Amino acid sequence: MDSEMTGIVDAVAAQPETVAERKHALSFLVIDDDQVQRMVLGKVGSKLGYEVTTAATVEDAIKQLECRQFDCIVLDLLLNGQNGMLMLAEIAKHNGDALLVVTSGASSALREETLRLATHLNLDVVDFPKPVDLVGLRTLLTTHLTLTHPSCP
Repeated sequence: MDSEMTGIVDAVAAQPETVAERKHALSFLVIDDDQVQRMVLGKVGSKLGYEVTTAATVEDAIKQLECRQFDCIVLDLLLNGQNGMLMLAEIAKHNGDALLVVTSGASSALREETLRLATHLNLDVVDFPKPVDLVGLRTLLTTHLTLTHPSCP
């Protein structure tokens, strides 16, 4: 990881962690073939108190979705030559109530098509093109925590 990315991750991680003290951790699945992205995005989630699980392939992600429910799922659209859009039906089938965050360096046309399909499948979806705005992601996840668990301190 380059020094600029390390600085950004450290800055995001250093922000106050009042949400991380919640009694019941929400679950967070990061589906990305890039190890650095999985680590960085997972760290943002874990610093907020999410219980983080990662998957590097479509197959790994499907196994994770079949085993448990996730409150938030981050999905890369380009997964080792596989189209991450294939995951949308599986997410809708196993985890239709999750917040879906689509992260990708793919073309805007592919991202827009993915968002349309996700909306058609009644998924709660947000687009975060790569490089991911980590502060924006932290804000989104904090808001998600607050909205889904308003009674937590």
